[in-house]
Amino acid sequence: MRALGIDPGLVRTGWAIVEPAAPRAIVRAHGVISPPTDAELPVRLAEGARRLREVLAEHRPDFVALEEIFTAPRHPRSALLMAHMRGALCLVLEEAGVPIMPLTATTVKQRLTSSGHASKEQVQRMVLRLTGLVSTEGMKLDETDAIALALAGLNQRVVGGQWSVGGERPGPPRGRAALRQHIAELRQRPADALSTDHRPPIADHRPPTTDH
Repeated sequence: MRALGIDPGLVRTGWAIVEPAAPRAIVRAHGVISPPTDAELPVRLAEGARRLREVLAEHRPDFVALEEIFTAPRHPRSALLMAHMRGALCLVLEEAGVPIMPLTATTVKQRLTSSGHASKEQVQRMVLRLTGLVSTEGMKLDETDAIALALAGLNQRVVGGQWSVGGERPGPPRGRAALRQHIAELRQRPADALSTDHRPPIADHRPPTTDH
């Protein structure tokens, strides 16, 4: 199962390809689509659509987790411009026959951190823990948001099978329940938690002494 997360925007559209694997998800690729800001709106939309077609042709995702339009009463024009790009991307995805899973930002936060009001930093930390990425340094927020979208989409979409690594024993059951269990474990475990020492006591094999 290969998920494409898309965080749409007229200035920058973040995208990320993520696959489930043992013991974490794997980020196969990520990037940003940045149409020229000095171009007319139709040109920018066409460039965004062209770049998305390239991503689809190269990575062939099974579905797309696409962020929903957010409501911004104080900045209605920003939401309207974003809606233009999101609509162009939806058209490309429909033409390519790629299923779309719309997700709100609140839903993504809820699925990754258990809080729909989590901060960007909290979401980024969970992205690192779920993917094994060392750092998000050098990435745009649009890219890490796209990774989070893909992870949330996999949490809902992945179906049965086994998490496994070639040559190793099978992991926990693959699928929605497995991914949710992994996320739940990460939520509950402190980052610096130390494991309890369960080693058995060392047996005393010395021969018994006789009392003279």
